[in-house]
Amino acid sequence: MISAWALTHVPAHAEDAQALFDEGLQDMRAGRFKIGCALIKQSLEIDARAGTVFTLAECYSKAGKYASAVAFYDRYLQVFETMTAEQRESQKARAELSRTERTRLVGLVAWLTVSLPENAPPGVVVTMDGEPFQSTLFGVATAADPTPHVFTTRAPDGPLIEQRVELSPGERKAIVLSVRDANGELPPNVEGPSPYEVPPDQPGDGEPAATPKPSPWFWVAGGIGAAGLVTGTVTGVMLLGDRSTILSNCRADQRNPDGSIPCTPEGAKAASRAQNTLAPITTVALGVGAAGMIAAVAILLTDSAPKQTVTGATPALAVAPGLATVGVRGAF
Repeated sequence: MISAWALTHVPAHAEDAQALFDEGLQDMRAGRFKIGCALIKQSLEIDARAGTVFTLAECYSKAGKYASAVAFYDRYLQVFETMTAEQRESQKARAELSRTERTRLVGLVAWLTVSLPENAPPGVVVTMDGEPFQSTLFGVATAADPTPHVFTTRAPDGPLIEQRVELSPGERKAIVLSVRDANGELPPNVEGPSPYEVPPDQPGDGEPAATPKPSPWFWVAGGIGAAGLVTGTVTGVMLLGDRSTILSNCRADQRNPDGSIPCTPEGAKAASRAQNTLAPITTVALGVGAAGMIAAVAILLTDSAPKQTVTGATPALAVAPGLATVGVRGAF
């Protein structure tokens, strides 16, 4: 009976798969991730076991291929959900680690949008690292490994153009691949980058421009204002408490011969504190708080005002990491 946690049927060459897996695992543990991951992937293609999927995700994670690692952690978790209760219990630690690692790595995944020139001739063949690049991924922001990769383009009867693209962890970039006709020239009416050039990063449709950070003086003024308001509020509450004590322990309708109001010792103490301490502090603190808040708002409005800037656009050389099969359409 086939295990519920196998991805496909177990082929006749399971022994070969185990040998590849063991060798790949040894290379992985020795830090030879490129060969190790390749051997483990070969093992998976022969015998698709859940443990092999998990180990391949671990290998890609250690190799810095974060998009591939996330994809295989997802694949392992999908298999985990098909296991029996007993199998899930035995694989519980791996599942928890997969969820944790997936969450950690998602932010490190790079996103790459690959396009051809607008008037590129039909039949252009595109490869990435020697593998055909799916035409359905053109113009799609696609999850990518932040590792160097090589794209090639060849128009019918045209020369082979090689272009390198590099992404950093978490980076988002859009590139336009170069295409040359049989004469080694750009297709007619095509205005685009020359080989190896990448358009500079710019906010795309639907992507807001970066919001300027508030000036440090905004935080200073705001902090002073907030402190003043808090202090004034606290002393104001205490002042209200003393007022209640004064009303209960002093007789405003029975004045002394000198014109003072007779109070009990408790009432006299509350009256002195209210008049000499709490009332002045409350007045000053609320004034400072209001002034600080007004200043903070003024600084924020000044910082937010549009400013004219002149920037230079410098073409960049890029490198496209391994691509996942999912993406979001649009420029990044």
